[in-house]
Amino acid sequence: MMPDMQKVMQTKNRILQLIQEKGPELPVRVASAIGQNNLFTAAFMSELVGEQKLKISNMKVGGSPLYYLSGQEEQLQKYSEYLNNKEKEAFKMLKENEILSDINQEPAIRVALRNLRDFAFPVKIVDKEEEKIFWKFHTLTNEKARELIENILNPKPKKEEKETNQEIEKPQAKIQSIKNTKNEETLNLFEKQPSKKEAKKITKPITSDFLNNIKTHLSNKKIEIINEISTKKKELIAKIKLNTEFGEQEIYLVAKNKKKITLEDLINVIQKTQLEKMPALILSPGDIDKKAQDYYKQWSNLIKHQKVNL
Repeated sequence: MMPDMQKVMQTKNRILQLIQEKGPELPVRVASAIGQNNLFTAAFMSELVGEQKLKISNMKVGGSPLYYLSGQEEQLQKYSEYLNNKEKEAFKMLKENEILSDINQEPAIRVALRNLRDFAFPVKIVDKEEEKIFWKFHTLTNEKARELIENILNPKPKKEEKETNQEIEKPQAKIQSIKNTKNEETLNLFEKQPSKKEAKKITKPITSDFLNNIKTHLSNKKIEIINEISTKKKELIAKIKLNTEFGEQEIYLVAKNKKKITLEDLINVIQKTQLEKMPALILSPGDIDKKAQDYYKQWSNLIKHQKVNL
């Protein structure tokens, strides 16, 4: 049985108080500190994100995102050690320089910057009808970012050069516009181009009766798969698109070949819906586990489960 509402509110307040004192935390550590079950604590923290009382990081520590309060963004830096090697290198470069020009970075660093969504914010510059992308460290103000970018576009000549070229005056570039852009938008503009070696590699697609049946089911429902995020023989995670009376709708799909969808499964999907900012559909040949029924009802406006006969 789920705890009554008073106990739920008390538990949520304890979670908020703990994160206020400790800073960004993992659900398992919060559960230990407040003496609660790991799954229920994670569920409560997901609900607090939905209530906009907590925020959730893109970075993961041991497979789990961090939960934090608004204003604690800078404290996420202490978890930078959990980034992979290239992401650590990109993080260090950006922290030291505060602004990096995207085009001047090697391909691996450019990819790493796009993965540092908690620390690296893309800024689009339109200079004389030419678009340029710069990366801003997350604690840097927009005003300071503009100043640094203008210095990069219009570097001051050295004293010797200035004396030698007194008669030559180069027109300075002016920034016509500057704005923050979402990482997702920038990714579409600057996708990593595969090298010749990568292009020659042939990856054998993963297939199974389960995957084929799921894709047939979606096709019969006139649902389009727009991006396969993860494919396993007994699991498909993808973004799908379907037409509704209100227009096209993108949905986060989780198809699992399981007899029971557990509470942990639901919590994982809820975390993804919050990160992706879209509703989710779970497809499986089984039902929602009895222990997870109450929780499923609470989130039924964001998550729908459909039993499919395969």
